[in-house]
Amino acid sequence: MRKTVNKETIKYNRLVSVIIAIFILLPVSYLIYLNYQKRQNTNNVSEKNNLNNNFQDSSLIKLQSAVELAKSFPNEINYINLSLEYYRCRKYSECVEAAKKVLEYNINSYYAYNNLCSAYNQLGMWDDAIVAGQKALAVKPGDQLAQNNLKVSLDGKKSQEESILKAEELIKKQPDENNYLNLGNTYYYAKKFESAIKCYEKVLTYNSKSAVAYNNICSSYNEIGNYEKAEKYCYEALKIDSSYSLAKGNLKLIEENKKKNIIK
Repeated sequence: MRKTVNKETIKYNRLVSVIIAIFILLPVSYLIYLNYQKRQNTNNVSEKNNLNNNFQDSSLIKLQSAVELAKSFPNEINYINLSLEYYRCRKYSECVEAAKKVLEYNINSYYAYNNLCSAYNQLGMWDDAIVAGQKALAVKPGDQLAQNNLKVSLDGKKSQEESILKAEELIKKQPDENNYLNLGNTYYYAKKFESAIKCYEKVLTYNSKSAVAYNNICSSYNEIGNYEKAEKYCYEALKIDSSYSLAKGNLKLIEENKKKNIIK
């Protein structure tokens, strides 16, 4: 006798088969999706990197063209363009030098003063930035861009003065190695290098083996242009820590600065 299978059983078996298939396919589909997303993300990252590289290459090409043009045809317009290209490439010190060249051709160049203000802002040289910003507005009163740049300068100067005041007050309450180091750094970033040196020397009275203090004194003298003293303190830092990368970098900078002075 043959066994018969009723319709309900057939439906049940089919339903079970479908459910099993779904449980098998879902993880597989999810893995396929993850792999697809991973490939897409990789491609997107690659595309972004290519775009960034292309942008950097394009900026450097424009900068090189501007440098060559200013060398071949030195004039006000070409140096204005060069200062802008330096700024776009975040070469702010070079931007300053190019803008100063503009002023040799036109002492009342709004573009030169505005570029100087922007570059000095980026360098944290607030006093110089304020002077440049005020001169830009004197040439072009009410100019919005110059007003914005000058506001950044004034805000930066105010913030810097507040930082110095807080650090000085902390020294009065708690004079110690760390607080003198902090005050020295605050003076350093404010371009008050003589004051910074005095603070770092105080650090050495608390800790005569502070490679950081010796290195920072070196950096300060380097900024002042006293390369002999800078070198002396740099070697002291390396005596304490021969692997100190910042001191090694400063020593290299000292040699470069000495060569520049010889060339001059």
